[in-house]
Amino acid sequence: MINNNMLSDVTTHLKSIFKYLHKNAWTIVFIIAGGYFCYSEIIDPLLHKYRTARSYKQATDPNRVAVLSPDMRRVRARQQERAMEDSIEVAEERKKKLVSERERKRVKSPEEKRWEKLGGEGTQLGDVVGSEEGGDGLRRRR
Repeated sequence: MINNNMLSDVTTHLKSIFKYLHKNAWTIVFIIAGGYFCYSEIIDPLLHKYRTARSYKQATDPNRVAVLSPDMRRVRARQQERAMEDSIEVAEERKKKLVSERERKRVKSPEEKRWEKLGGEGTQLGDVVGSEEGGDGLRRRR
Protein backbone atom coordinates (compact mmCIF):
# COMPACT_ATOMS: atom_id res chain seq x y z
CA MET A 1 0.00 0.00 0.00
CA ILE A 2 1.65 3.18 1.18
CA ASN A 3 5.36 3.11 1.41
CA ASN A 4 7.05 4.22 4.56
CA ASN A 5 9.48 6.02 2.31
CA MET A 6 6.65 7.87 0.66
CA LEU A 7 5.27 9.10 4.00
CA SER A 8 8.68 10.25 5.11
CA ASP A 9 9.11 12.13 1.80
CA VAL A 10 5.81 13.91 2.28
CA THR A 11 6.61 14.87 5.85
CA THR A 12 10.06 16.04 4.79
CA HIS A 13 8.55 18.27 2.10
CA LEU A 14 5.99 19.67 4.54
CA LYS A 15 8.72 20.43 7.08
CA SER A 16 10.79 22.23 4.45
CA ILE A 17 7.75 24.24 3.29
CA PHE A 18 6.96 25.29 6.88
CA LYS A 19 10.60 26.30 7.47
CA TYR A 20 10.51 28.44 4.33
CA LEU A 21 7.22 30.07 5.39
CA HIS A 22 8.57 30.64 8.90
CA LYS A 23 11.71 32.31 7.58
CA ASN A 24 9.98 34.47 4.98
CA ALA A 25 6.54 35.09 6.54
CA TRP A 26 6.81 38.88 6.70
CA THR A 27 8.17 39.05 3.20
CA ILE A 28 5.22 37.04 1.91
CA VAL A 29 2.75 39.20 3.85
CA PHE A 30 4.23 42.42 2.45
CA ILE A 31 4.31 41.06 -1.11
CA ILE A 32 0.62 40.06 -0.88
CA ALA A 33 -0.35 43.43 0.67
CA GLY A 34 1.68 45.34 -1.95
CA GLY A 35 0.16 43.32 -4.76
CA TYR A 36 -3.35 44.00 -3.49
CA PHE A 37 -2.60 47.72 -3.11
CA CYS A 38 -1.14 47.93 -6.64
CA TYR A 39 -4.12 46.10 -8.08
CA SER A 40 -6.75 48.17 -6.27
CA GLU A 41 -5.09 51.57 -6.72
CA ILE A 42 -3.38 51.29 -10.12
CA ILE A 43 -4.40 48.30 -12.23
CA ASP A 44 -8.17 48.23 -11.49
CA PRO A 45 -8.72 51.97 -12.24
CA LEU A 46 -6.78 51.65 -15.50
CA LEU A 47 -8.83 48.61 -16.53
CA HIS A 48 -12.03 50.45 -15.66
CA LYS A 49 -10.95 53.48 -17.68
CA TYR A 50 -10.05 51.31 -20.68
CA ARG A 51 -13.33 49.35 -20.53
CA THR A 52 -15.37 52.55 -20.18
CA ALA A 53 -13.66 54.15 -23.17
CA ARG A 54 -14.18 51.01 -25.27
CA SER A 55 -17.84 50.78 -24.26
CA TYR A 56 -18.44 54.45 -25.11
CA LYS A 57 -16.73 54.02 -28.46
CA GLN A 58 -18.91 51.01 -29.29
CA ALA A 59 -22.08 52.75 -28.10
CA THR A 60 -21.47 55.85 -30.23
CA ASP A 61 -20.41 54.00 -33.35
CA PRO A 62 -22.27 55.75 -36.23
CA ASN A 63 -23.22 52.45 -37.89
CA ARG A 64 -24.76 51.13 -34.69
CA VAL A 65 -26.55 54.41 -33.92
CA ALA A 66 -28.02 54.57 -37.42
CA VAL A 67 -29.48 51.08 -37.04
CA LEU A 68 -30.87 51.63 -33.53
CA SER A 69 -32.29 55.17 -33.90
CA PRO A 70 -35.60 54.26 -35.61
CA ASP A 71 -36.28 51.55 -33.03
CA MET A 72 -35.44 53.94 -30.23
CA ARG A 73 -37.84 56.58 -31.61
CA ARG A 74 -40.61 53.99 -31.95
CA VAL A 75 -40.10 52.74 -28.40
CA ARG A 76 -39.99 56.30 -27.00
CA ALA A 77 -43.18 57.21 -28.84
CA ARG A 78 -44.94 54.17 -27.39
CA GLN A 79 -43.66 55.04 -23.92
CA GLN A 80 -44.98 58.58 -24.36
CA GLU A 81 -48.40 57.26 -25.42
CA ARG A 82 -48.55 54.97 -22.40
CA ALA A 83 -47.56 57.81 -20.10
CA MET A 84 -50.30 60.03 -21.55
CA GLU A 85 -52.91 57.27 -21.19
CA ASP A 86 -51.84 56.61 -17.62
CA SER A 87 -51.91 60.30 -16.73
CA ILE A 88 -55.41 60.66 -18.19
CA GLU A 89 -56.63 57.65 -16.21
CA VAL A 90 -55.05 58.96 -13.02
CA ALA A 91 -56.62 62.39 -13.57
CA GLU A 92 -60.05 60.81 -14.08
CA GLU A 93 -59.67 58.68 -10.97
CA ARG A 94 -58.54 61.71 -9.00
CA LYS A 95 -61.60 63.66 -10.19
CA LYS A 96 -63.94 60.80 -9.25
CA LYS A 97 -62.30 60.44 -5.87
CA LEU A 98 -62.56 64.19 -5.25
CA VAL A 99 -66.25 64.23 -6.21
CA SER A 100 -67.04 61.21 -4.03
CA GLU A 101 -65.09 62.73 -1.15
CA ARG A 102 -67.00 66.02 -1.48
CA GLU A 103 -70.29 64.12 -1.60
CA ARG A 104 -69.32 62.09 1.45
CA LYS A 105 -68.36 65.19 3.42
CA ARG A 106 -71.38 67.23 2.31
CA VAL A 107 -73.97 67.81 4.99
CA LYS A 108 -77.39 66.71 3.76
CA SER A 109 -80.52 68.65 4.56
CA PRO A 110 -83.25 66.92 6.56
CA GLU A 111 -85.42 66.88 3.44
CA GLU A 112 -82.76 65.02 1.43
CA LYS A 113 -82.43 62.49 4.24
CA ARG A 114 -86.17 61.98 4.27
CA TRP A 115 -86.25 61.40 0.49
CA GLU A 116 -83.40 58.91 0.78
CA LYS A 117 -85.30 56.99 3.45
CA LEU A 118 -88.39 56.90 1.26
CA GLY A 119 -86.29 55.78 -1.69
CA GLY A 120 -87.40 58.57 -4.00
CA GLU A 121 -85.25 60.87 -5.99
CA GLY A 122 -87.51 63.85 -5.58
CA THR A 123 -86.91 67.12 -7.32
CA GLN A 124 -84.50 69.80 -6.41
CA LEU A 125 -85.09 73.51 -6.47
CA GLY A 126 -84.87 74.76 -10.03
CA ASP A 127 -85.79 71.45 -11.68
CA VAL A 128 -88.33 71.79 -14.50
CA VAL A 129 -91.24 69.46 -13.81
CA GLY A 130 -93.48 68.19 -16.57
CA SER A 131 -91.49 69.49 -19.54
CA GLU A 132 -90.86 65.96 -20.89
CA GLU A 133 -94.50 64.95 -20.51
CA GLY A 134 -95.73 68.09 -22.23
CA GLY A 135 -96.39 69.96 -19.02
CA ASP A 136 -96.43 73.69 -18.57
CA GLY A 137 -92.70 73.83 -17.90
CA LEU A 138 -93.16 75.78 -14.68
CA ARG A 139 -90.82 75.29 -11.82
CA ARG A 140 -92.37 73.97 -8.68
CA ARG A 141 -91.19 74.08 -5.15
CA ARG A 142 -90.93 70.81 -3.31
